[in-house]
Amino acid sequence: MMQSNISLSTLLNGAALLLFGLALLPLLVLSFHNHPSAVDDFCFADTALKHGVWQAQKFYYDGWAGRYFSNLIVHTSPLVWGWYDAFRLIPALLVLGWTWTLYLLISELMPTLSVGLRLVATGILFFLYMLAIPSTMEGFFWLAAAASYTIPTILTFYLIVVIIRWYRLDGPIKTLTAVWAAFLIFAIVGSSETNLVWMLLFLGGVIGYQLLFQRKLDWFFIGMLIVALFSTWLLFRAPGNKIRMSGNEHGGNFFFSVGSAFVYLAGAVGQWLVQTPVLVFGALWVPIARRLARTDNRARMYFAVPLWLAVIAYVGLLAALIFPSYYGIGIEPPPRVMNLVFTYFLIGFFYVLTVWVVGVERRGWLGNRMNMTYFFGTAGLAVLWVAFSLYRSVPLKRLYSDWISGRAATYDREMTARQQVLRDPAVDTVRLVPLSAKPVTMFNDDLSSDRQSLWNRCEAGYYGKKVIILESPTANRP
Repeated sequence: MMQSNISLSTLLNGAALLLFGLALLPLLVLSFHNHPSAVDDFCFADTALKHGVWQAQKFYYDGWAGRYFSNLIVHTSPLVWGWYDAFRLIPALLVLGWTWTLYLLISELMPTLSVGLRLVATGILFFLYMLAIPSTMEGFFWLAAAASYTIPTILTFYLIVVIIRWYRLDGPIKTLTAVWAAFLIFAIVGSSETNLVWMLLFLGGVIGYQLLFQRKLDWFFIGMLIVALFSTWLLFRAPGNKIRMSGNEHGGNFFFSVGSAFVYLAGAVGQWLVQTPVLVFGALWVPIARRLARTDNRARMYFAVPLWLAVIAYVGLLAALIFPSYYGIGIEPPPRVMNLVFTYFLIGFFYVLTVWVVGVERRGWLGNRMNMTYFFGTAGLAVLWVAFSLYRSVPLKRLYSDWISGRAATYDREMTARQQVLRDPAVDTVRLVPLSAKPVTMFNDDLSSDRQSLWNRCEAGYYGKKVIILESPTANRP
């Protein structure tokens, strides 16, 4: 029996590692073909180099949006330092940061899980994420989008880890950890309105639960909420927000935004439930969650909330993350926002499922009905569903296609050749040929044929050129 259990555990770990590797490998390979985008990346760098980082921050704060922290990231990007090739590392670092902080979060929430099971949970969640991620380009390859959504997501995972650890500390290190948590909240809120909404709901929800169900007042969380409220004020007081919201007639319409957020969420969730095997992996998680409910006091503490409350909070939070897109600029949320929503959909799904298991296990409703037949039947269904999901996964197909077809490598060569021309101090008017390869998983947009377009002017300014002209490949033919 022991040998059988070891073999079964090894098989599960191997399968999870394989799925994790399938999702991770193309991202790491494509990372080393990445380049700065003509959209925004050079504009941020050019502004910072010409006017200084502080003045560049002020320009965007006064003229476009109050995202003070994400704006700081893009205004101090490697382009500002002259380290162009750093953009080949950024996607890989973002992917590894996302998975590592998720692993830390799982470890803090469920410390009695073996290291192997924590790694399996992390790998499966990342695999599910990559099966249906709305945009890999905006998630990992385009710095301007990653600064507003991916980086604060990583910081959020880590923030929850820091908060949980704070309660186990004493002395000066506890005070320093509280300061560190406050800074993380300040940074997350200052990254985008979507992260602002998440942070206020998270902190306010925990405080409300403590007051109503635990009859206690947690001054640590209240202090963190005060930091979040100050950060919110700092973001919303930006004059640029009014300019940004004035671009659409539905911007600022509260009831339209609320209704649209729930309708859009319903459609997205329906797609995710079909596109990913999250339901069958949830069924495989139930026996593990049952064991946690029986043996892990800390796990019971984190998941022992009323199921109805967890479901309401889960659905409400997901809709609230979509709300700022409609309320701020009156349009459907862009893929970079839905990357964030999809992240919390997956994590929230397993959280709510665990809450349900803890509740029914405490009442003894499941008894001992789950046996090896249940496990093998569910595992067999999982194999079929995973195969179907891999076959239908647009994001993974595109990642592998851009890699194996050579599009990413060709794009890399052409962009590298452009840099050699742009760095030539003897050339004042630069003439470039349009790219022949545009890998959709990592490419945003190119320079325009209009030499006076914003992207052309920003890149020309960054390299100290008079003008950049994007010509047709056949322009010089007779």
